[in-house]
Amino acid sequence: MTLQADQDARTFDDAGVVVRRRLLSALDRAARRPITLVAAPTGYGKTTLLRQWAQEHPEALSFDGGRARPWEQVVCALREGRPVLVDDAHLAGWGSAFAAACGAAGPSASLVVASRVDPLVALHPDRLAGRVSEIRAEELAFSLGELSRVVARSGRRLDHAQAEAMHLETDGWPAGVRLTAMRSRDGLATDGAYSPSGSYLMAHVVADLDPRVRAFLLATAVPEEFDVALACRLSGRSDAYDVLGEITHSVGFVVRDGATGRLRYHPMLRHLLLSELEREPVARLHALHQIAGRWTFGRDQLEASAGHAVRAHDDDLAADVAVALACRSLGDDDWSALDALTSAVPAVFARDDERGRLLLTLRAARNDDSVGAAAALARTARRTSLDIPTHERVGTLTALCRGWLALGEGQGAAAQEWIAAADPAVDLGAGSPTAGLRSAWVRVYGALLVTDGRLDEVDAVRRYASRLARHAPCAGATAAEMTMWAAFAAGRPADAHKAAGEVERLSDGSPPRSVSLVRAWLDVERGSPAGVDPPQGQADQLPGMLPSPLLDLLAEHFRHRAVQPPRPAHEVVAECQRATTWLVARHTLLGAVTALLSAGATTTAVDAVQRVGTAHPRLDTSPYLLWIALTDALRTGVREQLGPLLEQVDCAHDVPEDLRVRTLLAAAALAHRGDDATAASARLRPALESTAVHGWRRPWLALGPSAFDLLTAEHGRVGAHGDLVTRLLVELRKDREITDELVVALSTRELEILQYLPTSLDQGELCATLFISRNTLKTHLRAIYRKLGVESRREAVLKAQRVGLL
Repeated sequence: MTLQADQDARTFDDAGVVVRRRLLSALDRAARRPITLVAAPTGYGKTTLLRQWAQEHPEALSFDGGRARPWEQVVCALREGRPVLVDDAHLAGWGSAFAAACGAAGPSASLVVASRVDPLVALHPDRLAGRVSEIRAEELAFSLGELSRVVARSGRRLDHAQAEAMHLETDGWPAGVRLTAMRSRDGLATDGAYSPSGSYLMAHVVADLDPRVRAFLLATAVPEEFDVALACRLSGRSDAYDVLGEITHSVGFVVRDGATGRLRYHPMLRHLLLSELEREPVARLHALHQIAGRWTFGRDQLEASAGHAVRAHDDDLAADVAVALACRSLGDDDWSALDALTSAVPAVFARDDERGRLLLTLRAARNDDSVGAAAALARTARRTSLDIPTHERVGTLTALCRGWLALGEGQGAAAQEWIAAADPAVDLGAGSPTAGLRSAWVRVYGALLVTDGRLDEVDAVRRYASRLARHAPCAGATAAEMTMWAAFAAGRPADAHKAAGEVERLSDGSPPRSVSLVRAWLDVERGSPAGVDPPQGQADQLPGMLPSPLLDLLAEHFRHRAVQPPRPAHEVVAECQRATTWLVARHTLLGAVTALLSAGATTTAVDAVQRVGTAHPRLDTSPYLLWIALTDALRTGVREQLGPLLEQVDCAHDVPEDLRVRTLLAAAALAHRGDDATAASARLRPALESTAVHGWRRPWLALGPSAFDLLTAEHGRVGAHGDLVTRLLVELRKDREITDELVVALSTRELEILQYLPTSLDQGELCATLFISRNTLKTHLRAIYRKLGVESRREAVLKAQRVGLL
C-alpha cells in the first residue's frame, strides 16, 4: 500500500499562535510509550500541538481521522518504524482497525492520537499494559503566562489582575482566550450566541446535540455547580447520571470536583447556555432558580443561593438566605453579601414574620440604634419559615439580641436568661452561619461576664473564642477585647494597654470604640494632660463587646475625671447612682471616692460606697471603705487606728490593682506620718512595683503633699526603684507651682539630675547612675547653673530648695 500522509500542513503565520515549550516537552516524554492519547474538547489546541511537534520531528507522518480508512495506513507507517500522528481520530472510529494500529505501535514507532472523545473501551488493554501516555484538557489549558502572551499578540497588554480575571472567565481554554481577546479588541458582542466564543461553542458543541441532551444542558446550567440529584430535579429526568456521562464523554467541558464530587460546566459554555435559557418562559426560569436556590442554601452556598433567590423573585427564600448571611456576617464582619441581597430584595424587611423582625433589629443594631432595635423586637411576628435551620437561627439570634439589649439597660438577670437560652448547637465550619452564631454568643456572654464582675469565668470563654477564630475571624478580635475588658475591670493598665494593641492589630486599622475608651482610662491613670475626650456615639467599625449605653456611661465618667477642678459632691454621688452594672459601678465609685476624699467629704464618700454596695451586691465595698478610713486618718492625724488599719491592708486580697495601689499609698503615708519608717517603706515598695509595671501617676497626684514626703524619705534609701522614685519626684514637682524667682524652667532631664546634687555622688558616679557621659553631664550642669543663676553645685542645691525644686 502506498502511504498518503497529510503533509500539506500550513505554515504557522498566525500571529496569535504561540509555541508552548512545556507541551512539546510533555509530548516528547509521552511519545516514549507506544501510544499517546491527546484528548480534550474542541478548541484546546490539539491540532496546533501536533503540527508544532511534527515540525520538530520530520520523520513523523500525519494523518487526518476524517479521511477514508486511515487506520490501515497508520498500521503500514508504524510497521516501517515511523512515528504517526492522527488528528481528529474520533472521526475514524475505534473498531478493530484502531486496535490493529495500537498493536503495531512500539517505542520506536509511537502512535499519537488526538481526539475530542476518549476511546474508553478500545484502549483498556493497552492502558492495563502500561503502553499509554495521556495528555488531557487540564494540561492543554493556558497558564497565566501563556494567556498573557497570546493576548499580547492581539495588541492588548494585561496586568496580573486582568490576566487572572480572563483566566477565571475562560478556564484557560485556548479558543476561549483568543476569542475573548478578539471580542475585547474589536468591540464585538459579549453575550450569547452572537459573541465570538458563543458562536464558536454553538457551532462546534451545541448545534449538533440531540434536542433532549440540549434541554438537559440548559436546565442544569442554572447552578454554578451541581450533583446528580440536583440534575434530576432541574431536568426532570431520572437518568441524569447516564446523560451526564454521555455529555462528559462526547461533548466535554464538564469538570468534576475531586473533593466534593460535584460537577460544573466550563464557564463560557455555561454563559452561553444561560443566555439561551433566557428564551425560555419566565415561569420555567423562576422554577429552575428556586430549585437551585434551595439546593445551594441547604449547602451553605449563600452567595449563590442569594443570586438564585433574586432571579426567582422568591422573597421567602431571600428571607431565609438573609438570616443565614446575617449569622455568617457576625462571624466574619463582612456584611456586603447581606447588604447586596437586601438592596435587591428590600421586601425582606417588610415581612411580618420572625425573619423580618430579626433583620430589622440587626439593621438597627448595626447603626448603633438601641432604641430602634428594641422597637423592632417589640413587634409581634409569626413563624412562616418552613426551613428548620432558619427557624433555629432566628430563635437563637433573637434571644441574643434581647440579651444584648437587656445588658445595655443594666438588666443583668434578664440578660443571663436570654443568653442561656441562646446557646447554639455546635455545627462548625469555616464561614458557616453556625460559626457566626457561636461567635455572637461568645461576644454577648463575654460581655455579660465582664460587666457582671465574674472575672474568674472570663478566661475559659476567652480561650474558647480563640479556638473559634479558625471558623469565625471575629471571635479572635472578641478574645482580644475580652482580655482588654478583663484587665480594665481588674484595674490593670499594663495588661489593658497590651490587649488594646492586639485589638487594634486584629481590627485592620478600624478598632472599635471600646479601644478609645480604655485608652482614655489609661491616660487618666497615667496622668496624661487633661482634656481626654473619648469619642461618643461613633458606630463601631468592628463589633464591640459592650453595648453602647454602657460605653456612654463609662465615656461620660472619664470625661468628668479628666476635668479640673472636680465636680460638686452631689453630681459625683448622682453619677454613682446611675451606674447600671458592676463594671460601671466599680469605676465610677473609684472616681467618686477620689473626688470626695480630695474635697474632704469623708462621710459622703462612705455613704456613696454603701449605696453602690446595696445596688450591686457583687461589688466588694470593703477595700473602698478601708481606703476612705486610711485617708481620713491621714487627714485628721489620728494615730490610734494606725495598727488595725495597716493590718487590714496586709490582709486584703483580690483587690483591683487601681484600688490596691491607692490603699497602699494611703497606708504608707499614714505610717510615715506616724514616724514608722519601716512600715511606711513596706507598704510603699509594693506600690512602687505596681507603678513600675502599670505607670501609675494619678494615685500619686491624688495623695497630695504626702507623696513628696514618702518619696523624699524613700529617695534616701537604697532600693530597686531608685530611678523610679527620682522620676516621680521630678514629675510631681513639675505639677507644683514654682516661684517666679526661677525665670527659665528646667527640663525633665535637668530636674532628674538636680535630685542627685544633694547626695555625696561625684560626677563619675552620677554618670554611672544616670547612664550618660561626662560631657553630657557637664552640659546639663551648666544649663542648671545658668537657669538657677548660680555658679556652684552647693549654690544650686540651696537655690533649688528655696524655690521648691528640692
